[in-house]
Amino acid sequence: MSGSRIFWISGWSIPATWLENLASAAMPDFRHDVIDPSPDAVALACRSEAGILGGFSLGAHLLLGVDDPRPRILLAPFADLKAGAGLGGAVATTQLRQQLRWFKRDPAAAIADFRARIGADPPYAAEPCDPALLAWGLEQMLAPGRVPSTWPAGTLAVAGDGDPLLAVEILARTLPSLHIVAAAGHHPEPLLAAAAKLRQSASG
Repeated sequence: MSGSRIFWISGWSIPATWLENLASAAMPDFRHDVIDPSPDAVALACRSEAGILGGFSLGAHLLLGVDDPRPRILLAPFADLKAGAGLGGAVATTQLRQQLRWFKRDPAAAIADFRARIGADPPYAAEPCDPALLAWGLEQMLAPGRVPSTWPAGTLAVAGDGDPLLAVEILARTLPSLHIVAAAGHHPEPLLAAAAKLRQSASG
């Protein structure tokens, strides 16, 4: 198992190549292997040889319930995205259901709307995604939440105080190790930068 590798699960509609490029820029000392969220993503993460598991948004959510001793880097994690669950999500259940219906009716428009809200860069936002996997991802956001009982040693979780999808003060009570990044939203780039600084501080 290599401590110089991080195996990432990306977020909903966020191409793995985009997250890989951002992670490589923020943490150039690591090799970054990135996959899209899918029903097989957690199993692939657990079978990977990487020393660290990482996830962004939906990818971080999928890793919360994984029984694996390796440290994690969780960007914009959520235990339950639904505001009504009271676990730190800020999205209405009806909105998620509407998003799923909209996606099934017009996938391109639903994806473009989400990417615009988090500021996804146009060159990567234009990359196609698998509609079946995206529908599955939205269904995961509607499923009951998951709250980890313990964190693996060395785990970092970071979220922006301006994230439109998260109620970070509530999330910090749900995930006590959460670091809140000032003036950051749901875009992964500032969260990666913050995680890199936190790792350097911990190792220093």
